[in-house]
Amino acid sequence: MVEQEVDVTLTFEEETGYLGNSATLECDYTISSGQDLPVTVTWKQGDGPRYAEEIFTCTGYTKDDKSCVNAQVTKIQYLNRIQIANSSPSLVFTKVEAEDNHNYWCQVSLEGSNLGEEQVDMKSVVLRVRGGNGNPKMHSVTIEANSVGVEGADIQLDCDCTGYHCDDVAWFKGPTNEQHTEYGMVYTRSAGSRPMPTQYVPYGDWKGRATLSGNNLVITGLKKSDAGRYWCEMRNAAMYGIGEIATDAKSTVVEILSENDRNVFTCEGKADGLYSDPYQCNMYYECVMYVKYHRPCPTGTVFAPGHPLYACEHPANVPAPCGTLKNN
Repeated sequence: MVEQEVDVTLTFEEETGYLGNSATLECDYTISSGQDLPVTVTWKQGDGPRYAEEIFTCTGYTKDDKSCVNAQVTKIQYLNRIQIANSSPSLVFTKVEAEDNHNYWCQVSLEGSNLGEEQVDMKSVVLRVRGGNGNPKMHSVTIEANSVGVEGADIQLDCDCTGYHCDDVAWFKGPTNEQHTEYGMVYTRSAGSRPMPTQYVPYGDWKGRATLSGNNLVITGLKKSDAGRYWCEMRNAAMYGIGEIATDAKSTVVEILSENDRNVFTCEGKADGLYSDPYQCNMYYECVMYVKYHRPCPTGTVFAPGHPLYACEHPANVPAPCGTLKNN
């Protein structure tokens, strides 16, 4: 487990607001160490993690105190209308206006120096204002839970999208700066329109190592430096430039082990068949004549040991630790 990893959690991904009334965008977080460390809560408004604009910041927040050391509204149109909730880092609109119809991003980051990508997370909540202007995102992204990879091996990060406008996918890593506003691009797929074909673009050092399988990111030849937080963002090219109608993003954390850090799976002495990968629920090993094959499960499924028909199944039909099926 990554030390002091931050994970933002939402009660709902969408809230309904009524003109002139109050509204609350629920948000909370966990820290993997279980410590109640001070965090900065930043609420942003806009089109995805790479473009969202800060509207409110709260520093020195802890779950014990449930308050900010310093709180500031940073966008004038929200002045005297937004504040942090009394019992959580949720955002409260004291009076909803028509222009509040947006995607809002709850970002939580540990405070201190030398922090990594794992110590910052954010997720979005849509505020749909009855009678409001605009039409925020119309889809939702789901991403595979955190993964552990092995240096020199391959890994697949699963991403799925439900709803409308799930055409384009952008994978990026970060944030890469102290302000938590910049990200390193990994791979994008942009849906083409006649006569332009679909564009597949790996970036920088990812060329030759990163590719897509559907919406899923596949990385070959893992390096120690590949560890960190990866984001899957879904968009619609036709909607670029007209607001936040079609974007959502979720992140997953990847830990990279060296060969000496783990037990390397081998097919030596094993019968032909399928075997679980103890580090990746959406991968499994197949042994054929003592030769090892590392295979991915279809998006949204996990390896199902002992299943009579399928190698992989929906998590609801697989027992823990990879699934949620409860044994009677």
